[in-house]
Amino acid sequence: MSTVKINDIVNDYGLMLDGKMGDENIEISKNTLRLLLADYDISSRCTSLQIPNEDIKAKAIQMFFVAKKIEGCTDKTLAYYNTILSKFFTEVQTDFQNISADDVRYYLAKMSVQNHLSKCSQDNELRVLKSFFKWAFGEGYISKIPTLNIKSIKQEKRIKKPFTEMQLEQMRHHLTHSGSLRNVAIFETLNSTGVRVSELIGMNRDDLRDDEITVFGKGEKERIVYLNTKAKLAIKEYLSSRTDSNNALFVSSRQPITRLTIGSVESIIREVGEALGIPKAHPHRFRRTSATLALNRGMPIEQVQQMLGHESINTTTIYARSEKENVKSSHRKYVV
Repeated sequence: MSTVKINDIVNDYGLMLDGKMGDENIEISKNTLRLLLADYDISSRCTSLQIPNEDIKAKAIQMFFVAKKIEGCTDKTLAYYNTILSKFFTEVQTDFQNISADDVRYYLAKMSVQNHLSKCSQDNELRVLKSFFKWAFGEGYISKIPTLNIKSIKQEKRIKKPFTEMQLEQMRHHLTHSGSLRNVAIFETLNSTGVRVSELIGMNRDDLRDDEITVFGKGEKERIVYLNTKAKLAIKEYLSSRTDSNNALFVSSRQPITRLTIGSVESIIREVGEALGIPKAHPHRFRRTSATLALNRGMPIEQVQQMLGHESINTTTIYARSEKENVKSSHRKYVV
């Protein structure tokens, strides 16, 4: 764009300010306009910016990720968003500014049949699309929100059972006799704190303060979780046995010494479950167990929410559903 054209715009803008723009501010405005308008072609016959729709889409996607990064989304979350949006725009070739609710519904239906997506996965993808299109509308990239009237996909609500106290004791006994101080420490930490497995592997030695550990949850949100006596002792014994200088709290048992991965922790818990005949043994089940036991023993739900790092208490209420055994026991106690 020519300097003359920029000067014309700046001068017009200056007149709009009724002469209150000083020479210094006019020069700043010139430089700002050069940056903002560098990628646009302005027709002398049109007062609006003329930008191809594909460029608008690319710019919208790019700035969406910038916005989400600023909001605190992790690289893992951004990568997931990128996967969903890439899939969607590969399948849906409709002009970006004319995408309709039917286009979105068609995409979800196709993914369901073609990729055998579960209702849970479909709803997760829909939430990403809703977030993107709502943001794009708010920023002026599109004139309507195609997902506005698309309702969340209903899923079968199955109550996922926590470990029983007997199963916990069986696993503790098995691990204690396995000879692995690390695996015992992992078990006790999961059981005491109810942390996500991603939070567990992200723990460092210098995050440990007596019976407290600082963890970073979703969105890199920091919180403190607490160790009971068994977990505190198990970690102390494990760290005393280590000779490496790696700052990670839980590391590989073989050279080279590296931070444990999510897959490694999942394998440890799964193998213990298989050895004891405990089905569906995985790290996240400890999270459910810790919350359920805490609630059953009288811990206020707001404190359980804080312990788990839930942003919404509605998420925590999932764990507040009483089990059949608890209802039966209470019935005998209160209904006579």
